[in-house]
Amino acid sequence: MPFQPRSSNPGAAPFASASLFVSKSVSKPQASILFLGCWLADLTLATLLFTVISVAAARAQEPITPVNDNSHHAASPSTLPFEVSNPKHKKWPEIEAGRIYTLACELLARSIRPEHPPQLRPKFRLVLGTDHDEFVRDSSIEELHLRSWDPEKFAQGVVVVALRDLVPRPDLARLARLSVTLAGSTVDVSDLRSH
Repeated sequence: MPFQPRSSNPGAAPFASASLFVSKSVSKPQASILFLGCWLADLTLATLLFTVISVAAARAQEPITPVNDNSHHAASPSTLPFEVSNPKHKKWPEIEAGRIYTLACELLARSIRPEHPPQLRPKFRLVLGTDHDEFVRDSSIEELHLRSWDPEKFAQGVVVVALRDLVPRPDLARLARLSVTLAGSTVDVSDLRSH
């Protein structure tokens, strides 16, 4: 995994802890369906993220065509939709970063809800010249740390931050608890064959 999440508050847990009662009284057909459903959901999410990142990175490297009208998404340092900290003065293409940001948000929005895509404009700070590629959650803003400019890692960061904005923290905690419950209710395929 290219990024390691880190919190600036070492005592804070990413999810609220809760004790769970996991029911193992699920029939074998239901368990098979739950197992397949979880597996398909994981595969779908992985495919979605790979597609969004690949397309955003590829499209951001296309040549810029001149536009007569100034309302186009031209990104300049003053109009970037995210903050930048570059204390080591690393070289990075500001316009390409703005394009990747815009395309990653649009592709993710259309992938999530094609008929009515949500407006995704995640706020974060890009920090260049760090020791590690990672996410750091500060109390005020999330940071994407990159050792040096990397369009694919930047696109991954935009997608992850946008997804975090899409699902509020209470919903993340609920989804995590539900995942643990469903995992405890599933039966391994080898167990089904042995009976």
